[in-house]
Amino acid sequence: MSGLIDENPIRTTPTSLLPPSRIFYVVSIAIPSSALINENDPKIKTFKVGLIARACAIFRVEEIIIYRDPKLNESEFIKDVLEYAETPQYLRKYIPLKSTLKYAGVLPPLKIPSHKPKRLKVGEVREGVVVRVGPDGTRWVDIGVKALAPLKSKAKRGARVTVRVCSTNPLVVEETKPEEYWGYKVRLAELRDVLKRENVVVTSRKCKVPKIEEIKSLKDVTLVFGSPEEGVFEIMRRLGIDWNGRCWNTIPMQGVETVRLEEAIYATLAIVNYVRWVE
Repeated sequence: MSGLIDENPIRTTPTSLLPPSRIFYVVSIAIPSSALINENDPKIKTFKVGLIARACAIFRVEEIIIYRDPKLNESEFIKDVLEYAETPQYLRKYIPLKSTLKYAGVLPPLKIPSHKPKRLKVGEVREGVVVRVGPDGTRWVDIGVKALAPLKSKAKRGARVTVRVCSTNPLVVEETKPEEYWGYKVRLAELRDVLKRENVVVTSRKCKVPKIEEIKSLKDVTLVFGSPEEGVFEIMRRLGIDWNGRCWNTIPMQGVETVRLEEAIYATLAIVNYVRWVE
């Protein structure tokens, strides 16, 4: 998906737009490249990635990190599907055809604020793709309607841009930043590097249940999950990583033998979201 997904910094909601005491902190999750190790059917794999995408959209996750697990490295497959799901429907035509996206039709729609209908409204914020750069430097942007919108920008051809619709006739837009949750970014990393981040938390049934005050105190947290076959600590041991940091058990007294990755993500994000917003 090179050329469509930009490399802009993580976009967050301005604190001035939130009610008093409601400061929005960035939540990131890290999942292994072996996240789909128990599945053989590419259609089911795609759907499971879609469940993870939905969880992240529901709980306003800003960044999904896929860390490499040598046991099974499906990083590119997971990344392609996650990025496809996050892309507004009217811009997906710019995504190159790939075998990894063969079953993208089974993905549940995210319906996040950036997924606008084709009908334009003056004042609304939309995603677009720079499809042409004119001789005078004007960028011509596809924002989901027949006509391309002229834009003063330094964005390269193929880059995604966020614009505000100033007029529909004639079509006039200006570059802007979204004032609400706009979707997640996806990137690849090594587990060692992920564990070096500030406020990183490993999730495991072997850990203690976190106190409410501990969850509330963390800003810009990164939650690290294991694979369906191995927990994060088992993966660390196999990779020769020695780490002693913060870890949480967010599903105490689980009633099943194993909690699936997508289930752990939903449960953990729901708890973090609730605790951060409750008075």
